[in-house]
Amino acid sequence: METYQEFLDRINSFEKKELSYGLDCGNEYFMGNPSISFKVDKNNTFRNFYGDTIVFALEDVIKEKLAEYVELLYQAAPECFCEKLAPNTFHVTLHDLSNSPALQDVAEELFKNELRVIEKTGEIQKCTKAKIRMKSKYIFNMVNTSLVLGLYPADEDEYRGLMELYHIFDNVRELSYPLTPHITLAYYNINGFDLQAAGILENTVNRLNNNEFELELNVNHLYYQKFTSMNDYIDIFPLRTRT
Repeated sequence: METYQEFLDRINSFEKKELSYGLDCGNEYFMGNPSISFKVDKNNTFRNFYGDTIVFALEDVIKEKLAEYVELLYQAAPECFCEKLAPNTFHVTLHDLSNSPALQDVAEELFKNELRVIEKTGEIQKCTKAKIRMKSKYIFNMVNTSLVLGLYPADEDEYRGLMELYHIFDNVRELSYPLTPHITLAYYNINGFDLQAAGILENTVNRLNNNEFELELNVNHLYYQKFTSMNDYIDIFPLRTRT
């Protein structure tokens, strides 16, 4: 496991205050990651995309703040994005599990994952921290698929509490990449966008990145979810009994 400082060093290497798409270096058009097409159709609406995940639900006041950010982004540069994410979908993913554009390719795995997650609920009850303090970092470009708001644990103790929870689900599905806490705000236009739109978006994000706030991830609000698109998540069950 990364130390807290190693975690901070890693996210600091790509979560920057100044957003740049590099279109001032001779490129005049930004084309997103081809994987966007798994989630977004040619009309820039969300397509069926199936899977399951472990997520923290957010307080309404945080979702309202994020909705304000999204509104500013879409007002400034609507041509950069696909369909809006509904504010009730905003969440922090603790651990990815499975996903696929085709339900038949992932159905058996979803069934097995749910059984494995049920087996882990006892371990969740034993976790020492009921709430994990997080700080917002910057809005950044996530692998050319979306704009996300980066988060980080407020100190080393909060980091240990977060990672204690995270590693419980490695025995459900071990991932090949480390945890980068974030909240997805918007997916890009499947057709990309031009230099002018990129510049407007960069300026808007750079202004928003002057803001920062804290939030708590409440273990009583940790859920096993399934989804049928990036705008349709279903709470299957909470992972900790409320006390």
